[in-house]
Amino acid sequence: SNSIFGNMTELLDQKYRDQLVTWIGKTCHFRLLYKISRDQCSPQTFHQKCNGQGATVTVLYNTNNTIYGGYLSQSWNSNGGWINDTNAFLFRLQYNGSSNPLKFPVSDATYAGYGDSGYGPTFGGGYDISTFTGTIYSSGDYFPLNGSVNLIGSYYSLNGQNSNSITNNSLQVTDLEVYQVLDGPDPNKTKMAESSLLDKPWRKFPEFNAETANKLKEELVDYGPDSETGVTAANVLLIGQIGAGKSSFFNSVNSIFRGKITSKARSGSFEHSLTTVYRKYNVKDHNSGQTLKIRLCDTRGLEEEFTIDSQEISHILDGNVPDRYQFNPSAPFTTETFGFIRNPHLGDRIHCVAFVVDGSTIDVIPEKILKQMKAMQSRMNQRNIPQVVYLTKLDKVCPMVEEDAGHMFHSSAVREAVDKIADVMGLPRGFVLPIKNYESETILDQNIDILILKALKQTADFADDYMEEQVEKMAAENGQGRKEKE
Repeated sequence: SNSIFGNMTELLDQKYRDQLVTWIGKTCHFRLLYKISRDQCSPQTFHQKCNGQGATVTVLYNTNNTIYGGYLSQSWNSNGGWINDTNAFLFRLQYNGSSNPLKFPVSDATYAGYGDSGYGPTFGGGYDISTFTGTIYSSGDYFPLNGSVNLIGSYYSLNGQNSNSITNNSLQVTDLEVYQVLDGPDPNKTKMAESSLLDKPWRKFPEFNAETANKLKEELVDYGPDSETGVTAANVLLIGQIGAGKSSFFNSVNSIFRGKITSKARSGSFEHSLTTVYRKYNVKDHNSGQTLKIRLCDTRGLEEEFTIDSQEISHILDGNVPDRYQFNPSAPFTTETFGFIRNPHLGDRIHCVAFVVDGSTIDVIPEKILKQMKAMQSRMNQRNIPQVVYLTKLDKVCPMVEEDAGHMFHSSAVREAVDKIADVMGLPRGFVLPIKNYESETILDQNIDILILKALKQTADFADDYMEEQVEKMAAENGQGRKEKE
């Protein structure tokens, strides 16, 4: 019958599997061991199917359409004791139907899990998550599990989340699955998720050598907007989700022109937006002593809990917001705000926007973030402002790129990531610029430099196109004005 076949299906989406693999930190795949809708919800069946199977992921699907659970790298057992595991973590993959992945590492490894013949999967010494004891029967639509989640956070670090924001405080589940975590790529995946190096580059790109690096550097040092625009420097607005690499990009550009790794804008994976001040950063080339005529404008990072006022973005694009303006989440920037620039020149405006996107998590960009980006794009499109994507963290997408950034345009996985984000953002592929920021490196790497310099050069070219168009537009409007006066 249909229902039996339905119960055979695995509920864990590919994008969530990929996210778990990233968190687990090694190439691995999943094999379903236990599923309550198929196997009966009892501690006995759980232990019979899951004990001694090595690393596992336990996934709960509650009636709020939230998906959460826990990972243990050690086997389940029925010994009636704690399972010590430094690699354990709890996680949330989806919340109220929206993709929203967060990882919660174990804070006291001694109590990572609890193996007891009378208990289903149980995490943390308090318990952070206990799923069920005794046999639980389906009420028709769901299984009313009798464990608890209200002490979550006792032995795992929640980074500001709580039982409600992870589990809706609900153990009413439509299903619970336990997967075995097996090393290596999934042999059943027909599509090679493993990246391969293509014979021919998928994008025409200058050669990765010292000559290219020096030439790009010189072009950028010599760059300036066309004199007839009256603009002294191109303004590039960086927009991105927190942690996508916005500040790291700025630091990386700075490091390249300084000739050593530096960190000027604060960067790091913090929960809330680090950038609270609108800044137009200048980049200085230490070699020539010149300041580049490209300004990188940094605004607050996108976060789900906080929607940036779209009128505020319009004011930034139009050049009404002064440098060093301090954002105030409770009072958006308006025409009445102190410092509002009334009659901005072309030189005050934004000439190109760069969306900084983490290439390793394109599939799980939260709905709310996408919505914000789309709303901003429509304001940019109204103004004809060109947009590019700086696609970062591609070393996480392709091991070959991690080894050498010069493999970027031969990597099939990077090409796939570029195609994906181009579709999501509705931009031509050529406007998606794959880069790698300096993150943990301590010395400069020529190939990383070349990717960043080339992206910056392309951005400057787009900014020039926009300025030229605006100058023509103003000339045409002035012409119109004169005609009407006559």
